[in-house]
Amino acid sequence: MANRKIGQAGRALIKQYEGCRLAAYRCAAGVWTIGYGHTAGIHSGMTITQAQADAYLRQDIAKFEGYVNNPAYVPITANFNQNQFDALVSFAFNLGAGNLRKLCKGRTAAQIAQAMTQYCKANGKVLAGLKRRRAAEQALFNKPVSGTAAPAQNQNMEDYNMKTIKKGSKGNAVKVWQIIIGAAADGNFGSGTESATKTWQSKHGLAADGIVGKMSWKAGLEAL
Repeated sequence: MANRKIGQAGRALIKQYEGCRLAAYRCAAGVWTIGYGHTAGIHSGMTITQAQADAYLRQDIAKFEGYVNNPAYVPITANFNQNQFDALVSFAFNLGAGNLRKLCKGRTAAQIAQAMTQYCKANGKVLAGLKRRRAAEQALFNKPVSGTAAPAQNQNMEDYNMKTIKKGSKGNAVKVWQIIIGAAADGNFGSGTESATKTWQSKHGLAADGIVGKMSWKAGLEAL
């Protein structure tokens, strides 16, 4: 079994979406949590130092690296590049090994990327924060490693940083964009999405033309 480690992009994504809190709190699922999403042995009233939070993070990341390296959980793990590996470690860190196995069982890399955004509920309720995190993980998973060509199995994936979408466009790229701007994520770029896009572009100092090109994608993915 491989022993790959998470890269800088994956670690940064986890830290961004987990945040760091040095006093115990209940997460959206009602679980006592502390530090960067650490849950083992946490109870009401517990506090830790920043050094302890960092230690918990290293410990938890190592655990989920193990799951992503394990073909019993991720059958095609050996085929993944660093960005794909990182995205799945973040996914497992947030949702656990069981959901990681469910996501990856019987799926190709492209199918895994497509299915990621389905995992955005806590206690049966869709949460905006989870939608944003899944979109960020999906974007990282689909991003070729710098200096290398995209794997052949990923050639049909949509590169959200490059694909121009506008009114009339349909598909997963549209859905990811709708998640970014807080619109209904139905995958159809209609009048409502166009209007919401113009408003979002204006707020972010971009040309408010309702067309999502490289600059809008860059700003949107950075805002996740």
